Amino acid sequence: MVEKNHWKTIAIIFIILFILETILFIWLLSVGTSMVNKEAECSINICGEIGDAVSYYYDDYEQICSCLDADGETVKQQFIK
Repeated sequence: MVEKNHWKTIAIIFIILFILETILFIWLLSVGTSMVNKEAECSINICGEIGDAVSYYYDDYEQICSCLDADGETVKQQFIK
């Protein structure tokens, strides 16, 4: 009976998994950074200029920034690219 040593196959599989994990991590990091930047733009540049706005809501799917007053009503909405 001949025993085969499969360490090369296992090493290749682990290298491929490591590369895929690194690509996924970099992609998720870039998506998260983009979301944080857009939320900061919404809260500081758009809603910060309005005196009546006490809170904001940024919808990442529709990319719309909504500034809300104390009653929860929308004071301003703006599309963010």
